[in-house]
Amino acid sequence: MTPRFRQRFFVPDGAFDQIWPPAVTFLVMIAAWEGLTRGFDIPVYVLPSPASIWLALANNPWTLFGHAGITLYEAVVGSLIGSLMGALLGTVFAYSKIVARGILPYVIAANTIPVVAVAPIIIIWFGHGLGAKIAVTAFLSFFPLALNMMKGLQSYDRTVMDVFHIAAATGPQRFFKMRLPSALPYIFVGLKLNVTFSVIGAIVAEFVQADKGLGFVIMTSYRTLAMPRLWAAMLLSALLGIVFFALVAILERLLVPWHASVQDSR
Repeated sequence: MTPRFRQRFFVPDGAFDQIWPPAVTFLVMIAAWEGLTRGFDIPVYVLPSPASIWLALANNPWTLFGHAGITLYEAVVGSLIGSLMGALLGTVFAYSKIVARGILPYVIAANTIPVVAVAPIIIIWFGHGLGAKIAVTAFLSFFPLALNMMKGLQSYDRTVMDVFHIAAATGPQRFFKMRLPSALPYIFVGLKLNVTFSVIGAIVAEFVQADKGLGFVIMTSYRTLAMPRLWAAMLLSALLGIVFFALVAILERLLVPWHASVQDSR
């Protein structure tokens, strides 16, 4: 891709190098998948072909996109709430070893409970509306950022801390100008985990009780053996996770361009 083309169409440097490997892989996979289903005459209820999945999406796109919008809303709101709660608790853990020792084991224990077991309980508590699905998503998105926030705030440079101490910096100044910037790489690791978990949490909650959303589409399609529609909904959920993850990665590039993880990805 020439520099003139990039300047004319506002394409960032290195964007083409990031895009073409997965794009080529996608095309190869689709071609192999289509050839496999046609060559071996695989029944559609076992493995639908990409063409049949595309037809299921193209025949009624706005219905599926509407369900995807509901799932995306649940995932985004739940992820924001869970991330905020996790960041607050992680900050408390970083500043208080006693609180961390007293509460962290129970947080870890709660995180080991399968979401399929927690979702029915939360739905009973919050009802059958969007609030219950958001609560399940927030529960699943809480743990990664809590741990990464705690680790990040504890990983500051001790020499820099001594400089702040000599300069008589206040507690808020030390937090916002020294500890929080050093924690940003850890925070974005937690956020990247959260955005993938949030989509999973929203869909699992829709499995349990819902009349809309991609989880509802997947369950109803399974019961009627409408497998192309099921696969279309499943691939849309994967696309939501990819887009959500990409947005967080872009935000990371903007806020922590100096970190080695961002430099190596370019």
